[in-house]
Amino acid sequence: MKQALKEIRDQIALYSVILNLKTLNIATDQLEEADQKQIKFASNNLALIGTYKWVDILPQITKNYNGTIHCTTGYKPRDVNKSNEEAILKSAYSHIKIMGKPKFKVGDIVRVSKSKHVFEKSYKPNWTTELFKIVKVQITNPITYLLEDNMQEHPIRGGFYEEELQKTSNPDIYLVEKVLKRKGKKVYVRWLGFDQSHDSWIDITNIV
Repeated sequence: MKQALKEIRDQIALYSVILNLKTLNIATDQLEEADQKQIKFASNNLALIGTYKWVDILPQITKNYNGTIHCTTGYKPRDVNKSNEEAILKSAYSHIKIMGKPKFKVGDIVRVSKSKHVFEKSYKPNWTTELFKIVKVQITNPITYLLEDNMQEHPIRGGFYEEELQKTSNPDIYLVEKVLKRKGKKVYVRWLGFDQSHDSWIDITNIV
């Protein structure tokens, strides 16, 4: 019985559209409820008939399950029909928030919200100077985004929520913190908000 429950769980996880972990829990709660009650029923009956051949009592287990009121729906499975299924679904899933349309798209250039320390001055910028490119929109609940370093194209670990991102209106403008070297018509610069791994040579005519 427990192995059968596990197999059903796996199928739900594989083929269902999961909006939230709570969605999966509603389905599996029914299985848990059946699991506990029917295992007890099966154990008692198998002990009485002196065998562990539970297949013989499966029809009775099914009948008992379909005739039992489920706490999630408030209905017996056999009493659910076309006339009440919509109302039951609305009641069972009413707490689940359906995600909306993504705010950003792949290719958008964004800044990332800084995690403000409790003692950090409020006048400091709330967003990173460094720019990032959205490389994937993950259809999770809520929606999350995968980023890469816009300058070096290195992937950034972890996903980001919409509230943590700000689309930039000037993705091609970078601020120079200081000029480190000069060579002919080129300068080696450090970019404001970037570490030294981003230091690079640029044409002096690109500096405004």
